Order: sequence, then C-alpha cells, then structure tokens
Amino acid sequence: MISSAKYPMLTSTIPIYNYLIDELKLYYNNPNNSYEITAAIDASLNKLKSYYAKTKNTPIYNIAIRQL
Repeated sequence: MISSAKYPMLTSTIPIYNYLIDELKLYYNNPNNSYEITAAIDASLNKLKSYYAKTKNTPIYNIAIRQL
C-alpha cells in the first residue's frame, strides 16, 4: 500500500513515476527481450512519461518537489 489515503499524494507519486521509468528503461535495454516485450515496455514508458509530464503542469509541483 502506498499510503492510507484514498489517492496517493503528489509527493509520493513523482518518486513512483521516477522509479517505474528507471526500472522499465533497464528492462528495455535487455538484449534477451522479445519484440513483444520491448514494444510493451516502450508503450508503458510513453504512458508513464505522459502522466509525469502532467504533474509538472500543476501549481503544487514545485512544492511537492521541495519536499522530496
């Protein structure tokens, strides 16, 4: 469980996005991956990056980053 709140706070969401993106990049660079796995990782990275970009457009972003 991420937190006891119904929805995760921005201060916990941003590090989770960073962690997931970093881990997916590691798996993406694995030469043993099939085309299907690489395509799924690429789609996942694109989706996570689009969500991450939306966090930067929020007024609370700078406050959340300072608390990290």
